[in-house]
Amino acid sequence: MEADTRPVLPALRLPLLLVIHIGHACLIALSPRRSGRIIGTIALYSLIACAYLTSTGNAQGDNSIGIYIANQAFIIVLLNWLTDPIHDFRHERDYSSPAGLPFLHRVWWAMCVIDSPRGVGWSYKVANIPPRPSEARWPFVRKKLLSAFRWFLFFDIGQSYQRSIPMFSRPDVDLRSQGCLMLLINIVAHFSGVVGSIAMQYSLLAATLVAFGISLPRDWPDIYGRWSDSYTVRRFWGQTYHQMLRRLTAGIGKASCRALGLRHGTWQSRYIQLYIGFAISGLLHCGGDLMVNPSLFGSSFTFYFSQAAAITFEDTVIELVRRSGVKFPRSLAHLIGYAWAILWLCISAPWLMDWQIRAGFVDSKLVPVSLIDHIAPSLAMKATKFAASAWPMRT
Repeated sequence: MEADTRPVLPALRLPLLLVIHIGHACLIALSPRRSGRIIGTIALYSLIACAYLTSTGNAQGDNSIGIYIANQAFIIVLLNWLTDPIHDFRHERDYSSPAGLPFLHRVWWAMCVIDSPRGVGWSYKVANIPPRPSEARWPFVRKKLLSAFRWFLFFDIGQSYQRSIPMFSRPDVDLRSQGCLMLLINIVAHFSGVVGSIAMQYSLLAATLVAFGISLPRDWPDIYGRWSDSYTVRRFWGQTYHQMLRRLTAGIGKASCRALGLRHGTWQSRYIQLYIGFAISGLLHCGGDLMVNPSLFGSSFTFYFSQAAAITFEDTVIELVRRSGVKFPRSLAHLIGYAWAILWLCISAPWLMDWQIRAGFVDSKLVPVSLIDHIAPSLAMKATKFAASAWPMRT
């Protein structure tokens, strides 16, 4: 990996991200003609390029910010070139057309559009969102605070485990070297950081905004679908986990199908959307690669794009079984599905994790205070002994 010579300017990041966010909202609020959109898009992309020229000095932080900025780059295309939010979108609490609002109100409305990737309460609501909460204000706040604590524990356990296992700091790591069971445990521990931190932050934000009366409980359905629904790779990505990117992936996928003249509902349209969706997801995460180190750009793409191939394979198998007339009990079919989804995770996750660990992506101290380390200080030592004695790492 090439040395990173970019200046370390962490204090510059937040103001720059705010300028990009507000500038994008202003562009949506103005809804200018083509020439104005071109100028506005170039200006926003110039700011995005400036963000990629600096570093926070922390690989995990750079990765997260890089993904966020890449997401904004695609959202600029979606909301300014593929749709016209001011005229196309409506919120359930809009009492008049956004086009008739004062400019500053339109800017706030546009910021709400940008920050509502699932479209909860909006006319563009994406598919497979969990049921909207019906609790009163304070019961909802208590529920979300408890949820945030549970996700924190999940996150903290994974972080504590990663700190205790030397593999997560080895420059020559090979996840598959420890056997199947340890491979699965290490994958879960690694992804606990992403899954847990997103859910924890979402729960805290929901509790805070509802407590202060800024939003309503019904605006905050669960961040993830039911994990028990993940008995195929398609259902894992489509119903459980990938919801925050669905507006973007589905929007660009459908626009691509329209450009190709494909009718909605055909198998060609279905799979074009599938592959474009995961290509977009892969490119978003490549934005994180780029932010960490330009020489790493593209390293994440294989993992995300391969999910489309896995879904195509499982769709083919399911269709062949259906045509054969073979019937399985629902419980057995789901059990086979879970086994397949876990198997595919064990096959594909090392394509992402191996190089991330080598590049220093793993930050096991994202939470400054570890509850697990205080309550069960011997847990790390036990985990290390278990990993070393049961499945010694090959050298």
